[in-house]
Amino acid sequence: MDHKARTSKTLAASIKLQDGLAVDYDSADEVDASNYQIIWSNVMDEGNYVKPSGYNEVEVLLLCWDQGSADIATHLEVESLRAVFVDKFGYNATVAKLDANAQKRLQVQVNAKVAKFVEDHDGPNTLMIVYYAGHGKPGQYFGDLELFGMISPNDRRDAQKRARDLIVWNKTEQLLKPAEADILEIFDCCYAGTVGLTRGEDRLFEFLAAAKQQGKTAVPGKESFTSALIHALDHLLANKEGGRFTTVELLRTITNHAPHFPKDQHPVLNERGDMPAPAGRIMLHPLRRNDTEATKFAEKPSKSHIEILGRDVNGISDRNTLGDRKTLPLHRVRFGGLRSSVTVRALRKFQESLHKRRASKKQELPRLEIQLTPDSASLVPLSPNALSPATTGYHTPDSATNTDFAASASPDSSVCDLE
Repeated sequence: MDHKARTSKTLAASIKLQDGLAVDYDSADEVDASNYQIIWSNVMDEGNYVKPSGYNEVEVLLLCWDQGSADIATHLEVESLRAVFVDKFGYNATVAKLDANAQKRLQVQVNAKVAKFVEDHDGPNTLMIVYYAGHGKPGQYFGDLELFGMISPNDRRDAQKRARDLIVWNKTEQLLKPAEADILEIFDCCYAGTVGLTRGEDRLFEFLAAAKQQGKTAVPGKESFTSALIHALDHLLANKEGGRFTTVELLRTITNHAPHFPKDQHPVLNERGDMPAPAGRIMLHPLRRNDTEATKFAEKPSKSHIEILGRDVNGISDRNTLGDRKTLPLHRVRFGGLRSSVTVRALRKFQESLHKRRASKKQELPRLEIQLTPDSASLVPLSPNALSPATTGYHTPDSATNTDFAASASPDSSVCDLE
């Protein structure tokens, strides 16, 4: 077998391997699992758990090329996608442009942007989305995906020029791996499915590619992957209960319902690890900012809250009775009082002392108001008795808005004692 034949056989085997790693999003098992995950999530959010089934925060980084560094205009679609994430889903989304004409290498630029993104937004119960729009192609090594802004008429450039004009995404992706948050990568470029397998992850880490390993994508316009993505996000948000859906449903909607998406283009959903997903698929949903605000420490339970708590405790006792025998032998349940935590009490004392200090400063600090006489340009001070806050609308140090302090902690209460 000659070298060309061996190379062709190896390439075919690698393509088959990559395709085997893709999620079969049209299979009955994946569709059922996706539906069950949404049903379960909705039911679990009816319970009283410390963490919700969805995300508290979703952060989006949209990578694209500066207009002077690209031969395709992606900025309008990128801005439209950003608007959907921000205005309709309540996510925080930032557009980061790559400049091929800058002094710093592109690899350094994108590494810095992604590292800053992780540093600023990583955390528990958070989803971080990284999106890219531009050119892409297989790299020099198996599983590498190279990103660039312009197609060169002669791609056989020297190594130094190649390093300046290209980004190897696999190198940048290493910066995302230590993150605690779940990760979703969405790439709208040719050959996006080229990205190879990474090591096993202990949280959800998925890669949504616009095309298979050897597949090409449409340029920006009504047939582009990003246009289909925007359509699918709008459609699912409007038609799913609570606006919740998984990446499997998102990809199915792109391929089956986006009106202008090419039928011969085949997006891919990959797990970015060699281990099964720990908890289903990544689930997208709109954020309700009011739901994520912590309860103010000054709030206290109402009469109905205490009654509901008592009835729930009675229900626990009733459900643990078998005939005349109690499987959970409780003699009685007493109310243990409602006491603020040490932290809350300290904060309240600090507030009180702060207000006292402000009040004393208002009495101690003299104020001098100056006015112009109508007949001359000279300044005439008011009488010494005018050492009081100005009432003419002039800005004084104390006319600024005072800043109060609040704590985002609920009362550390001992509500009931079990005997």
